[in-house]
Amino acid sequence: MTLRVLGGRYELVAFVGRGGMGEVWEGHDRVIERRVAVKLLPHNRRDTFGAELFFREARTAGGLSHPGVVTVFDLGQDDDGTLYLVMEFLTGRDLDTVLREDGVPDVPTAVGWVAQTASALQAAHAAGVVHRDLKPANLMLTPTGQIKVLDFGIARYIASTHKSSKVIGTLAYMPPERFAERPADTRSDLYSLGCLFHELLTGSSPFNATDPVSLMAAHLNTVPEPPGRTRAGIPAALDDLVTALLAKDPDDRPATAVEVRRRLAECLAPDPVPAPVPDPAPDPDPVPQGVTAPDLPGTGSKPTATAPVTDTGPSRASVVEPAADPPKSPRPTRTTGAISRRTALRLGVGAAVGTAAGITAIALFDGEPPDDTPDDTPVGTSALRWRHRTGGAVASSPAVVDGTVYVGSDDKNVYALDAATGKRKWACATGRRVEAAPTVAGGVVYAGSLDNKVYALDAATGRKKWVHDTGHPVRSAPAVARGVVYVGGDNGVYALNSATGERKWDFDTIGGGAFSSPAVVGKVVYTGSIHAVYALDTTTGERKWISGTGTAGAFSSPTVVGGVVYISSVHTVHALDTTTGKEKWAHAIESNLYGGCSTPTVVDGVVYVGSYEGMGDDWEGRVLALDSATGGKKWEFGVGAPVDSAPTVADGIVYVGSGDRSVYALDAATGKKKWSYATGGVVTSSPAVVGRLVYVGSDDKSVYALNGSVVEAAARA
Repeated sequence: MTLRVLGGRYELVAFVGRGGMGEVWEGHDRVIERRVAVKLLPHNRRDTFGAELFFREARTAGGLSHPGVVTVFDLGQDDDGTLYLVMEFLTGRDLDTVLREDGVPDVPTAVGWVAQTASALQAAHAAGVVHRDLKPANLMLTPTGQIKVLDFGIARYIASTHKSSKVIGTLAYMPPERFAERPADTRSDLYSLGCLFHELLTGSSPFNATDPVSLMAAHLNTVPEPPGRTRAGIPAALDDLVTALLAKDPDDRPATAVEVRRRLAECLAPDPVPAPVPDPAPDPDPVPQGVTAPDLPGTGSKPTATAPVTDTGPSRASVVEPAADPPKSPRPTRTTGAISRRTALRLGVGAAVGTAAGITAIALFDGEPPDDTPDDTPVGTSALRWRHRTGGAVASSPAVVDGTVYVGSDDKNVYALDAATGKRKWACATGRRVEAAPTVAGGVVYAGSLDNKVYALDAATGRKKWVHDTGHPVRSAPAVARGVVYVGGDNGVYALNSATGERKWDFDTIGGGAFSSPAVVGKVVYTGSIHAVYALDTTTGERKWISGTGTAGAFSSPTVVGGVVYISSVHTVHALDTTTGKEKWAHAIESNLYGGCSTPTVVDGVVYVGSYEGMGDDWEGRVLALDSATGGKKWEFGVGAPVDSAPTVADGIVYVGSGDRSVYALDAATGKKKWSYATGGVVTSSPAVVGRLVYVGSDDKSVYALNGSVVEAAARA
């Protein structure tokens, strides 16, 4: 019986099933007289962008021609707005069902299924298509033993249309880089393939976490056991391949699906896998992604030197030895590690959720800094004082000390730039990205890197004084006080001798996930983690208190002012007593969507914080001002993009970066916008302000110095 006809051609005959990607029906093509599968996708008729995205993605995926990819015959939009895909009708079971009903296959069969999947991925990647949601439920096993990959090109459309907590992906198979909101590239699919391969060999996913936040932490921090430790008879070469596919850093995984297939063929002998299916084209090189803003030369007055923050006043993230002329407000620092608070919080709110992203890859710099070519040509009274390009995104917040801007970059370098001109003084290479702010104390720059190390560099020359290997990625800005460097790592908090780098003590937080930058006040170190907020003794590392369960997911860094610890967790800003850890107040960011809050800034009795909420490609953000005594809202400023940048307050102005690529200056008393400046990339870096000069990093691989007074004058004109 025909239940409905789409486009005057495709009859819906019988309902097959429903999932996160929409409904599937058995259909009949009236023109060609053949059996087809019709997928109906959720769509709001008023969402013209969503329809355009669907057609663009589906046409690209529909252009794939490979035996391992389900064939797309047609696509369209019915008169009532329904979007649909017409595909070949498959009989068989998806691998999720196979595992549930039949258990794990023998090793050669598992290898064969993965080899066929890799062959399909090879064809898709060669065409510039990334799946983004590879999992057993998206692999169909036909009666002839053929693996067919489903839903190429649909994940991004689904992510763009959902604005609620509905599951749109599978956290168990998501690569670590997705939690840092980096675009999915071909190696992301290979990580998902590794998770799938592990499950086929052992019957379980690589990580046994029971809740979304712990599962995210496991993807980021835990090295899974090789399948051979769970199941006998698995060759060591297969263990090595699965381990390589599950590498945390995409650079450490096999470069292409071609390499995966080659290694599979070498794992079992003789003739371990079915002959590979011919492919239409070789894998392309990764396509760099990034928008570069136009050259905008500028001029301005020379900035005055700043001094480090003392450990006797307000503290956020990093505290260093007292200096003669402390700044008017605490210097902002924030942690932007392989998992950003924005992503971690929104994914940790409810179910296992994945977001889709673009299909191009990030070309990370290999450690050599680019040519020193800042845009420092003085031209009139430009808002841009200078711009210095690095070789990677700049999520690190600048530290401005004695006329020098110190900042980290995704190109694996720590930079020292002249604050007046932007010219590079030196660059020091690390082994991985440097995403948190450096801290400067006593002529030494302390910086953490995702290569597991803390670096102590001579502030004048960049020469390494010492390097300490923590054994875990360092995602936080160090805090320095009384000859000790305190830093958070994936596994906990470390205390190092500032002169030698020798470890004095370490403290393992529950479940790891100490992504927060520590704050040191008096003899106490405060830090957030994936499960709680901690207060530790600076001398011994012994725990003084741990916060209640309401602060779980405290990825932000703490700010300590007047006997109160201010810190953000999922949708909530908390004020905790520094002595007991008991909550004084909590301000919830009302939302039914995924989101979170930035590190708070506290100045003159007001807590300033950024927030974000949304799903997929549709996000909103706000800057809020809260009463520091009660948590009551004083004002808010809306931004049409996430605000994960910790606000900076100076001379009555709140400076903050946004996901809409702009830096905003707001009136601290009213929240009214004074001006904004557009960069070429997302701004999660927290601005550093010296006088009216604003220094900030951007994902367009640049560090900016803006003339705040010029921008404001232009905004008034």
